[in-house]
Amino acid sequence: MTLEIINLKQKAMTLIHRIEIPVPFPIGSVNCYFIEDSLPTLIDAGFYSEDSLRRVSLALEKIGHRLSDIKRILLTHGHIDHMGLAGEIFRMSGAEVFIHPLDRDKTIWSPEKKVEERIEGFSRFLREAGLPETLIQTLSHQMSEHFKRFFPDKFDVKYIGGGESFAFDEFSLKVLLTPGHTPGSVCFFDPREGRLFSGDHLLENISPNPLIETENQDLNRDYKSLSSYLSSLEVIRNLDVALILPGHGFPFSNHRKRINAIIDHHRMRKKEILNILKTYSERVSGLHGMTLFAINQQLFPNLEGYDIFLGLSETHAHLQILEGEGVVRSYQEQGGQLYSLNSPP
Repeated sequence: MTLEIINLKQKAMTLIHRIEIPVPFPIGSVNCYFIEDSLPTLIDAGFYSEDSLRRVSLALEKIGHRLSDIKRILLTHGHIDHMGLAGEIFRMSGAEVFIHPLDRDKTIWSPEKKVEERIEGFSRFLREAGLPETLIQTLSHQMSEHFKRFFPDKFDVKYIGGGESFAFDEFSLKVLLTPGHTPGSVCFFDPREGRLFSGDHLLENISPNPLIETENQDLNRDYKSLSSYLSSLEVIRNLDVALILPGHGFPFSNHRKRINAIIDHHRMRKKEILNILKTYSERVSGLHGMTLFAINQQLFPNLEGYDIFLGLSETHAHLQILEGEGVVRSYQEQGGQLYSLNSPP
């Protein structure tokens, strides 16, 4: 566990503390930010486990606070490593919990919604992507256990939609809607000091994954994760940001340089996918398309477990953009989704 004070002004009375918590995922750890204030606030709530709760509690004790002191929890998005402890802290302190409505179902485990219902869309997506049935069953089982183990019980939330401001003793944080990593991702921006709590929208050493939405597909029918993400990056580019406080890793600066690097990454990935489709088309004389899984295997041949889904999400997101540009077409065949070039790029 890391506890670090982050302030741009040496004599600031409202202190911001970065609390780093280990997580059982390849990324290694996640950040929460505790803001000492007359209304003590936590930005993101870490991972749902007894060890995580203990670590946050110890961090707060070191600076003279308790979990029960927290009065507000601001969530950047609904993934389990960012919202996991929100329900526990809510029950201990009565804190108000704020999240965008499109991410609510990621945040709350509803007992009335069976596990099988939650993974139905996930399994259907894998099947349409062309995965072998044995692999679909393995990944679906892993996802089922993931829901049972890591999701908290139901708790009350309040909605934010973008444009709201949260007042603190010495500054305010404006809510910026930045969909892409999830449909309801938000950042919290301090326009006075130029601090941006970016969640997973902007990370220094990782390109955030534009995840496909396998749940609530009726609500997200027109949602295109990567297109949304790239548009959201432009929102952040236009801000005067002095310091990014990310969901993972250390605080960093020069947000425009990082945004340019992420855009370059996605531009190169799009070219890779086009080359894969072009090579395949030449080899089979353009008679058949490729499954998402086949394309993904060429891009990321060594993925295992849940990382396969992450790779499929990124590949699918780029194919959506290419299809929107008219370069690629998709069609259904025998229950699967196939992709091919419309014409040589």
